[in-house]
Amino acid sequence: MVVTIMLGLGLLLARVVQLQSHPDRPVAALVDSQRSRVRLDGRRGNLFDRRGRVLATSRVAHHLFVDPLLIVDLNTFSETLGYALGYDPSWIERKISLRPGSRWVSIDRRISEARLDSLDRAKLSGAAVSTWLARDYPKNHRAGQVIGVVGRDGFGLEGLEAAQESVLRGAAGSLGTVRDARRRTLWVTAPDYVAPVNGRSVVLTIDLTIQAIAEEALQTVCNEFGASSGQIVVLSARGGDILAMANFPFFDPNRLARSRPQLRRNRCVTDMFEPGSTFKPIVWAAALEAGVVRIDEVIDCTESGVYVSPRGRRLHDARGHGRLTWEQVLIESSNIGMAVVGQKLGGRRMYDAVRRFGFGRRTHSGLPGESAGKVNSPARWNHYSITSVPMGHEIAATPLQIVRAYAALADDGLAVKPRITLPLSPGAAAPIYERVVSVKTARMTRRALRGVVTGGTGHRAASRLYKIFGKTGTAQIAAPDGRGYLEDQYVASFVGGAPYDRPRIIVGCFIHRPDPSIAYYGGTVAAPAVRRVVEESLLYLGVPPLADARLDSFHLASR
Repeated sequence: MVVTIMLGLGLLLARVVQLQSHPDRPVAALVDSQRSRVRLDGRRGNLFDRRGRVLATSRVAHHLFVDPLLIVDLNTFSETLGYALGYDPSWIERKISLRPGSRWVSIDRRISEARLDSLDRAKLSGAAVSTWLARDYPKNHRAGQVIGVVGRDGFGLEGLEAAQESVLRGAAGSLGTVRDARRRTLWVTAPDYVAPVNGRSVVLTIDLTIQAIAEEALQTVCNEFGASSGQIVVLSARGGDILAMANFPFFDPNRLARSRPQLRRNRCVTDMFEPGSTFKPIVWAAALEAGVVRIDEVIDCTESGVYVSPRGRRLHDARGHGRLTWEQVLIESSNIGMAVVGQKLGGRRMYDAVRRFGFGRRTHSGLPGESAGKVNSPARWNHYSITSVPMGHEIAATPLQIVRAYAALADDGLAVKPRITLPLSPGAAAPIYERVVSVKTARMTRRALRGVVTGGTGHRAASRLYKIFGKTGTAQIAAPDGRGYLEDQYVASFVGGAPYDRPRIIVGCFIHRPDPSIAYYGGTVAAPAVRRVVEESLLYLGVPPLADARLDSFHLASR
């Protein structure tokens, strides 16, 4: 018996060795059918604001599904699951019936924690969950168009989620397993394991608190004046950091399926429009820089408010100003004064100055879908252009381009490329500056812009906390066919900065299609919103207010 047993064990051992080393083909095929590979997704990198607050992150989510073949009683399953988890039983039954023979019927892609607990207590055969990495946006619509969104396949679809895809997205790994006849995992094959690689996080220049200030001010002004949309851009006066970029109506990336495509567009960089009078300081500074006019030179803007150019073009001011100094031309926003000096400057020098300030080319801020705006070449200019461009006509720009140009005036004539992301290591990407006008010209322009607020069209932007400088703009919206303008449709704008002596921030507010029966002038609609953003942002940044300012009645809402 011992010999027989030993012989049998020896034969069994030999068979095991043979199966391990040289298995028969049917056996080898059976073993291979029990092997499988499991995909291991790398965790997508986070998006942070400049102070480390999370704007976008990935977390483990649970997907509720049903396997109809494992349901014990199909007639009562939908009611039991629906009442236990709070779903409509008829809806569950309909979803199951639409996929006959399927072993995977999706019920809830992101089941809540409360429903997950209810499912555990219900212990229903046929209902189960799988896990996946879901993208979560904890601040909801805050900077929604800037951040963008990730699709169901895990790839960025819009905004910085798409632009930073190569950085944020990691590399998938895999895991080899062997299963038994009931598909239960027996063991993991170590040589077949490939570790996933997590994506890297990205830090934005956005400050979440300033973003909240901008969005709240923008929503208030759009609702108050019945506007269809609006944008506010807050830019650091030095360094080019985009501190806030607000678009209204808002977009919540957590509600992608319920959003309209046009709401997901970051109009601060994609949409261009005629800037109107907010463009006047650019040509005003260029004329001063070229020496064709002095700041105290007197310009005849006519008592009647009507001017006829040597080529027969008629131009109008809102009222007759008579004789104004060049500084007063900007303060009073005189179209006639700008046109007279624009003819002295000439097309070539005007075009070169406009291009130096960054118009007609992308800012390369790192934001996707950025428009270059529109600046026609001098070969396409005519005698109308010489008087139109100084008033902000025959040119189109994005909100970011306009605010960037004002930042150059605030930084003593130095223009810098705006940026939306911070380098991973300090000093890795130092800002590159380009001089567009002299220090003297920039400071004179800033002085005139201060006069716009203290005694000109922008007086509603005057603050008791900080010395604000800026310029109003009220531009008609051009017709889609390029022929003329739409009646009673305007863009009301104001671009300002503060503090006047040492500017810290530039704020641009652009309100599209305000209700003309309420108000549509930039000084009335947009200027107060800029004042609010400037005051709250500078207080938050710790910039001391004016020595005689009273803060007892000023409240900075906590966010």
